[in-house]
Amino acid sequence: MLATQAALPHMRAAGAGAVVNVASTAGIESTPYTSPEYGAAKAGLVRFTSALARVDGVRVNCVIPDWVATERVSEAERETDPPLIPLDAVADGVLMLLRDDALAGRALLLLRGEPPRLL
Repeated sequence: MLATQAALPHMRAAGAGAVVNVASTAGIESTPYTSPEYGAAKAGLVRFTSALARVDGVRVNCVIPDWVATERVSEAERETDPPLIPLDAVADGVLMLLRDDALAGRALLLLRGEPPRLL
């Protein structure tokens, strides 16, 4: 949120821009979560994105991935079923949102074992 807030004045002054926030499914689940602070922060980021949507020519979107396969994930975690979200899928989602002006304020949900879905 702070990065978005820092970038917005410059983008607004330029009359255009696009922001893609990256949240987590931890922010949209309704079950108890082991890190409530993290879940609350990610929920806030999702809502922050939808509340802004478009501000003076600046488009704001969000990618909401499930567990992502990064270098920090153990081999056992990588072998879970359904498989973890490939890092490339997150990057592809960001690019899709950056390229489509009609998607202002939308979020892209990336759940394990399911196709990407716009919210």
